[in-house]
Amino acid sequence: MSPLTHRGPRLLISLLTCSTLLLTSCGDDKKKPTGPVDVTLMTRNIYLGANIFLLSQAKSRQEVPAIAGQLFATVQATNFPERAGALADEIQAKNPALVGLQEVSLYRTQHPSDFFSNGAVNALQDAYDFLGILQQKLKDRGLDYRVAAKVKNGDSELPAALSSDPNDLTDIRLTDYDVILARGDVQTSEEVEQNYVHSAQVAVGGSSVTFTRGFTKVAADVNGAKFTFVNSHLEGLMPANQDQAHELVDTLQGYPRPLILVGDLNTGPGSSTPAYQIISDAGYTDAWPAANSGPGLSCCFGEKVKDPDTSAFDKRIDLMLYQGDTLQPISGEVVGDELSDRTPSGLWPSDHAGTVITFRIQR
Repeated sequence: MSPLTHRGPRLLISLLTCSTLLLTSCGDDKKKPTGPVDVTLMTRNIYLGANIFLLSQAKSRQEVPAIAGQLFATVQATNFPERAGALADEIQAKNPALVGLQEVSLYRTQHPSDFFSNGAVNALQDAYDFLGILQQKLKDRGLDYRVAAKVKNGDSELPAALSSDPNDLTDIRLTDYDVILARGDVQTSEEVEQNYVHSAQVAVGGSSVTFTRGFTKVAADVNGAKFTFVNSHLEGLMPANQDQAHELVDTLQGYPRPLILVGDLNTGPGSSTPAYQIISDAGYTDAWPAANSGPGLSCCFGEKVKDPDTSAFDKRIDLMLYQGDTLQPISGEVVGDELSDRTPSGLWPSDHAGTVITFRIQR
């Protein structure tokens, strides 16, 4: 009698059952997890390093280099490599599944300047790559975050006087991005990286600079909890704030729910800009009031980000709004607004504080 026959029919039934059900291991009683998942999310404007709207003070082309030179000096003084360490500390402490980043800046230079001869946007020498710097700071802390989506927004170049010789000019190029970072264990797909049709035009030295804005979107899966995550930086100037908000809500209609929209939206409760009301009227709920009873103020420090305290904060514009029946905000906090959050040289991590909210999402 063979061993198989000797062991009887129960072994045959067990083998047949395992084969039929294609189980990963025979006798494995493990089931897929059920129930809700608590998912922490962050939105963070990381600050381009200077108030570029000061360029509007230039009434002629000849005035542009001096102002541009002052602005680039401020970018250097606000020291993104140092501030990036503080931002990475925030991410390490809160461990968000996804991070929506705004004002992710890439500064490039070209010397000597050729701006007045051809006006091309062609500087290629990297000066500050904010995304690369932040990713390295995260890696240094043993954190695994990847770029899940990235949209290129404005891309402008101007001549700057960086030396005592007013005729010795360097072209400074600023390229702006919005970025979604995803933690290593978070699955993302169906990326969208899109610019708004409407944009703001700002007069600079007798000409104009276009401030292009956009948004990024991913389908996210966090331990079985699936949702759409959208990150944007709306224009603060009118009518672009209003026009971009209408564009955004129209586009979001085509994405699956539940959906969470995060970003520096340059609007908020009681704001003079209408985007908050437009998004709310489209059926989105502001997550902060349900997550935290505090004011949630997030803006803004001064240009040099060396304020002695947060007394200048008077707006809540770094927002999370959501739509869908299978999720609810359960806790929230503001980050980057405590004196202990400053860098060793006394810089705040950004001119904004960040918003962190945990949602309970059904699988």
